[in-house]
Amino acid sequence: MSTHVFAGPTIAPARITSILPGAVVHLPVQHGDLLRLLLKAGDRVLIIDGLWHQSAPVRHKEILMLLAKGVAVYGASSMGALRAAELAPYGMVGIGRIYRAFRSGLLDADDDVAVLQEPDGRALTQALVNLRAAFERAADAGRITEPEAQALTETARRLPYGRRTRTALGRLIADRSLDDIYRRADIWGCGTPHDLKREDAEAALRVLAGDRSTTAEATATGWAKEPWQTSFVRYWSAAFTPATRNGLPFLPLLQHQQLYDPAFPQRWRTHVLSRLLAADGQHTIHVAAVEDFAARRGLAPADLTHEQLAYWLTVHERSHADPGERLIRLVVRSARLDDAWPVYPVSRAEAGPLFNAELPTEDHVLHALRANATALAEHPGHSTVHLAPDRIAARLLGHWGLPAGAGADERDAAARDRGLRNFLSAVETDRAFYLGALTRGSSATSTGASTSART
Repeated sequence: MSTHVFAGPTIAPARITSILPGAVVHLPVQHGDLLRLLLKAGDRVLIIDGLWHQSAPVRHKEILMLLAKGVAVYGASSMGALRAAELAPYGMVGIGRIYRAFRSGLLDADDDVAVLQEPDGRALTQALVNLRAAFERAADAGRITEPEAQALTETARRLPYGRRTRTALGRLIADRSLDDIYRRADIWGCGTPHDLKREDAEAALRVLAGDRSTTAEATATGWAKEPWQTSFVRYWSAAFTPATRNGLPFLPLLQHQQLYDPAFPQRWRTHVLSRLLAADGQHTIHVAAVEDFAARRGLAPADLTHEQLAYWLTVHERSHADPGERLIRLVVRSARLDDAWPVYPVSRAEAGPLFNAELPTEDHVLHALRANATALAEHPGHSTVHLAPDRIAARLLGHWGLPAGAGADERDAAARDRGLRNFLSAVETDRAFYLGALTRGSSATSTGASTSART
């Protein structure tokens, strides 16, 4: 059994391991982090802090994915308390006063626990929940009245969480003529107000250290048998779950073959048709079987408008391809229109022969990642986001054997034959691999790669 703790501004790593020896400490959780851990039934996760403005926050269904396979997930103090309050009916366990306040509705905003933080997790601003607790304690001690404590709290709330510093709060309170009350409250003590978030974090760590069961909600997993896994869940599995010894997920491996393997379109065609026909009880791919499949779903090419046909077929295909071939191309190219249909694999096991394991794809993807990192290190701020799309497009067209002047219908058709939504999607997908493809197999230096990133 392993125990993972995600924390940052609320509590220091040394304090975490002093209470819970053996814990694996991580920076505040963000989207994808939980899936990268390869957790199994019996493992435990405690979420204390998380990111939400700097990057995408941890999704609710990422937590559900862990709960569904028997991982115990706890939350306290900050992001953890918020997610635990939202997911308590599904088995996530919340601990502490802040969690109980969110669960009861006394607190209802991310802003109550949010702080601005450095990349290493150091807090730069004050959490409203801590300021409120400090003002309430001052009222309990008789230094101010309860209405005065509430007035100070509401004044602090007026500051955005990213500006909620001691200096900014003092200025705002002075502007509102509350400085006498604020002075009597005397909340700063040794420089910080009462730290309710840290207290809750330590309480949660002690619960895990004692291996004590908290509530019956921890076993509430009957929902896992319901159809809760959307296309997003499948995509996140492919995008974050390690699939190789080097920790690469499956998604970039498959995407690389989509873009660069000349044989991929034929494998994609076979993959799509076999999956669709098998769902109808058909196991042999031929035109008649595809026609039956389409007819049962009300797809008759003769009934499609000119605009509909033009969306899926090129001008040449509409004029010269035989009806059976046109229908097959329509079916294959539209297979990913509904992402709820699991035709796009999220693992090597699902991909089967669609993924060619004989190709050095992993080496190529790792080379691309190194090229991207080198470019960014040499020219901070110039990431793959800044690559010129027309350069990526020109290279893809050449690799796919299309002329530079190919029309939009030809470009989109070629992309859809590779399982991509359209050519624009192909260009965006290739941003991750473009620099690696330019430098692979050449004597290009890292400087050359970074220069490409600027163009």
